[in-house]
Amino acid sequence: MKDKMTKALSDKSRTNQLEILQTPKEVAEKLFLYLFKIGKGIDHFVLEYQPTEDKYSEDEDSRATFYKKQHRLIKNQIQERLSEYGETREDSEIQYFLSYADGKKHVFFLSPNKSHSGWKQLFPNNRERILNLVFKFYILSQGLSVETMNGFEELLLVHSKNLTKSKNALVVWGQNLLIKYNHHNVLTLTLSRKRRLLLPEDQYSTIDSDDVGELLVYNKKSYYFERDLDARCKNSIYFMQFPKDSKDYDKFKKTQVYHYQNLMTKLEDFLSECGIDFKPLHLQADHYLENPFIKNIESVESLEIINNTGVDLIEDDQQFLKNFLKHQGVSPLTFYNSGKTVSTYEKVEVEGEDDACWRITEVVPWLDIELDKRKNYLVLNKDLEEEAGSMAYQRNDKFWYPSTKIDNREKVDFYSQLKKRFNYLETGEFFSTQGINISEFRAVGDVKFASWSVLNYIDKKIDRDILRLDMQAFTDGKFLDVEGSISCYLRGQEDSKQWEDFREKHKIKISPKFQKVLIELGIKNWIRESLVNPNFGLPITPQSFPEKRFFTIYVRSPRKKEAKAVAVEFLYKDGSIYIENVMRDMKQIKDKFPFLRRQKNKSEKLIDDQQYFVDESEQLYISCYTDDLYTPTLIGRNSILEDMENGELKINREIKDENSSRLFPLVSYYNGEIKPISRIQNMICFDLDNATFIQYYVPPAKNIDSPIKRGFRAYHLIGKTYSKTEIETSELIEHPITALHFSTLTQNVLKISDNSQSSLLQKVAKVLIEN
Repeated sequence: MKDKMTKALSDKSRTNQLEILQTPKEVAEKLFLYLFKIGKGIDHFVLEYQPTEDKYSEDEDSRATFYKKQHRLIKNQIQERLSEYGETREDSEIQYFLSYADGKKHVFFLSPNKSHSGWKQLFPNNRERILNLVFKFYILSQGLSVETMNGFEELLLVHSKNLTKSKNALVVWGQNLLIKYNHHNVLTLTLSRKRRLLLPEDQYSTIDSDDVGELLVYNKKSYYFERDLDARCKNSIYFMQFPKDSKDYDKFKKTQVYHYQNLMTKLEDFLSECGIDFKPLHLQADHYLENPFIKNIESVESLEIINNTGVDLIEDDQQFLKNFLKHQGVSPLTFYNSGKTVSTYEKVEVEGEDDACWRITEVVPWLDIELDKRKNYLVLNKDLEEEAGSMAYQRNDKFWYPSTKIDNREKVDFYSQLKKRFNYLETGEFFSTQGINISEFRAVGDVKFASWSVLNYIDKKIDRDILRLDMQAFTDGKFLDVEGSISCYLRGQEDSKQWEDFREKHKIKISPKFQKVLIELGIKNWIRESLVNPNFGLPITPQSFPEKRFFTIYVRSPRKKEAKAVAVEFLYKDGSIYIENVMRDMKQIKDKFPFLRRQKNKSEKLIDDQQYFVDESEQLYISCYTDDLYTPTLIGRNSILEDMENGELKINREIKDENSSRLFPLVSYYNGEIKPISRIQNMICFDLDNATFIQYYVPPAKNIDSPIKRGFRAYHLIGKTYSKTEIETSELIEHPITALHFSTLTQNVLKISDNSQSSLLQKVAKVLIEN
């Protein structure tokens, strides 16, 4: 594998991680001395009370009541203990963290008892929460340029405050700050989006006539915390945004990149002031691999489209799709129910609800819709909300509410229900289905204005005179606008070469979203065919070894639900990947793969979200993952804050010359010597300097957009034997499974989670559980 890579150092990217160079015992002593010097100490107690409400309940009111009762109880007990020292604080000034260790809930809080050191013995098992407690105190004492809510465990950086439609409540968007502290002594600073509901005093309903004490002031009026809302919905918190004015620093300070840069600097200053030794964990690649991505996935031979957009597909749209997909190798194309929608959608406003809700009507009873396992299906779904897409559940008021949290809901949207009914684990049969969320169907659209379309064009690149000549034979003399003209030509032109020549001439491209759908369908078609015919292989880049047999495993184990797992046996032989077998019996999988991790309190249940490659012949397994506890996020180059302080920072996407801003090494460029600089868009960047794991990053396949919603996540690849011995990086990089993993990445498609890059091998296992 290494012989195919190029050895070269990249420019360094700062990350949200650093490594502590001292033992937990030494860190605890340093924190004690820091607090002693400023007249503070840490006290703790074990929380005995357990509210009857379930904090994991699907009922929002039950969860909110649980949290408020526990939060208030803890603060009351802290007040009692502080009174012993003659001290009284406002509730919002009480800082505490709750830690779960050794089967107990420990509450750690700041007190005037600076000599108390008993907490140091508890530090090794509670270090993350204690470190966060002290760092939060440090941050608040130093001051931040952004408004904060301080009284919760995690510090909330306020992003926006807006009144609800009814004007009787305040919705606050912000980001919770938490530092992860893993057993490798690596700190990872994380920011997670939060949405909170606050009520004015005259409407605030308290428990046992006592408020929680957390408030914000808006327009000179106090609002009290009521509950957390689902933050997985449309919001204006961006990882990065490029303003029109390259020196609009105020706009930059609203982005997560700025907060990460600023807070990492403060974390470094805090550790230095405490005398704790550390080193920043910048990401610098030392090798890169060019053009490794799998691109030769064959298109599906036949396809049926199910229309769930709420509007019937007209004859022109159906003809366009037939002609377009025929030129992509898809034939025949059919339409379920003659292209008529299976549901209708009406957006409604419900009194007291700020979130979008819908009235959905089943035109065709959803349970009457049957799938044929010999076919491939593309479902055009109504896009209900930016984050949730088409996912929604029905409440008791009969309205539908978009949400990504629908696992335990009785009545869910059409496509979610369809996937549950025809799930591989439940039926033992694989149904090839792929959904796409669209607000409305558009055949062709200007890339600048169209929200979504199958094909995109750029208006300024269209020569209208040439376009008019090209389309004369297809318009029957009608005068059409650019969009109508292109659509008319493309649904009428039967000759594939002339069809492609026309697209090339007028710079018309398949939209990235639809291109991904075609690739997804191609892969699911391969899975479908392979499960019937084991000799149906997928060609990949030829490897240096002739044959390799291995498994991929995926475990899904949601809380309060039965765990699910699949183990897919693959065979690589003579340049192709074959699916040999699929195991879906949980007991059989547990027995065959004893290294699968189990829950501590429920040894019979597997831990959620486990993904492995397994080589039975060598008794080893390899894990590929991105995780807040272990893997970093790239947050831009060094000296961004210093350049901003000096007024020299340019916030733009320029990368081509030495004077450009070059804000994101490894994301938009590798180093100054690799030219053309856009080569990075077809690379995998490797850091092989670690002893027992490979760190790598897959850059975007195109220029970075604005705004950027999610951060740039790196991956770790780590290998162990069945006896838990770690495999050295030099050995891991040369293992056949590693080579196959990096030869089956499907660039910018098949995303397992937000902003992530997965291989085809991982995708197959996940599709069999969740498709």
